[in-house]
Amino acid sequence: MAFKKINLVDLIQRARNESVNLLIQSQDPEIYLVEADVGGARYAVITDNGQRLMTRSLGAMKRALVGIEYGAATLRHQSSFDEMIGNPVAGSDLALEMPLKL
Repeated sequence: MAFKKINLVDLIQRARNESVNLLIQSQDPEIYLVEADVGGARYAVITDNGQRLMTRSLGAMKRALVGIEYGAATLRHQSSFDEMIGNPVAGSDLALEMPLKL
């Protein structure tokens, strides 16, 4: 799925005037990416050099997002546990989600 992109600095500015919700995705045990819902539109958050904002820990992601006024933040982890142990996949979406406080 292609997302619109928003620079981290622009996200901080827009969050002062618009509703922002954050979704941090754990792609791997050591890769975290963030998306932002700004006024109902979904954005991939990028850095100043145009790359997706990616960190190697949840703590580093929390530090990167300091200063963003947000309504809700969610951590989503894609689980492949059933596949790993040879069980049939329970459903099409194995995402585990939990609310997160930054």
